[in-house]
Amino acid sequence: MTMSVEISAENRQEYQAWTPVEEDLEGLPKNIHDVILQMRVDCSTTDRNRMLYYDGADDDIDKFTNIPYIDDGTRAHQLDIYIPHDAIMLAVHNLPVYIDVHGGGFVYGYKELNRNFCIALARRGFAVVSISYRVYPQADFLGQLQDVNAAIGWLQNHADEYPIDPNRMGITGDSAGGCLSLYTLAIQSDPELLDQEKLGFEQTNLRFGALVSGKFNLSEYVDDTPIIDGNEPDLLRILAKPLFGRFIDAAECSKIYSLRNLTGKLPPLFLTTSSDDFIQYESLALADALARNHVDFELHDIRPAKGEALGHIFPVGLPWLEESEYVLDRLKTFTYEVM
Repeated sequence: MTMSVEISAENRQEYQAWTPVEEDLEGLPKNIHDVILQMRVDCSTTDRNRMLYYDGADDDIDKFTNIPYIDDGTRAHQLDIYIPHDAIMLAVHNLPVYIDVHGGGFVYGYKELNRNFCIALARRGFAVVSISYRVYPQADFLGQLQDVNAAIGWLQNHADEYPIDPNRMGITGDSAGGCLSLYTLAIQSDPELLDQEKLGFEQTNLRFGALVSGKFNLSEYVDDTPIIDGNEPDLLRILAKPLFGRFIDAAECSKIYSLRNLTGKLPPLFLTTSSDDFIQYESLALADALARNHVDFELHDIRPAKGEALGHIFPVGLPWLEESEYVLDRLKTFTYEVM
């Protein structure tokens, strides 16, 4: 098959440090193959600029990398752990922990994308467990949720090996990772949403969440009604059925049709977006649903200064910005208040 997206051997090797490129796309219909490959190339072209900042001094953080949470030899089933060095030295099991789920439109990325963000959180007194998961077409949305659940289960079973407090555990995610994080919390909070035992979900000990510029509302994908809202990425329009269909079939549609039906039992949530985030409305709609259901939450919708830009997932992609530092400091305060 002739690809419509050209990638040099040098670029392919570079991109594979933080994402699959085309090695998992063989056999897909050409339209799906091309739109996924184009997104991976576009995202990689953007992310290569922030990768240059990954070699800064981080001797204050101890890192345990490439730990399999499912022992099947799959790179997507590995996690990294970031822990403040002082906590290692003290050897006291008292650190709160965030599980971090990277973004990438459900089709792009490994845990390495979020290294700087994880270090920024660790410097604020958290242990951070950064996970990879199988992106589409390696797994659909339900399979990705199962991967996230498996990683949390691994952490709960191995918590005593690290200076963390398993009773102070939360989840954070950006963009697609924010969606996976929200639905992980929703499944945990609502035993009627999915047949957890049948689908292999174990109960988690998550107590709080932090969602950055997430895609949250899946109501567009409940049926085959054409999507007429021009704000949605073309990728999710094309992948709606193969990506979300199995999850929708497994869930009660009434439970996922509206965010308002998901939120009643959720733990405290910290939400971040910006006024120039292309899916800002998703965070605002979730905040509205949380408020209507009396869920404890804090929202930071940051407006960039005149002539400047923040954009999508700025605290994750650009954690050194003044606005990112502010949000991350507020995240620390919020988490310590609610955990």
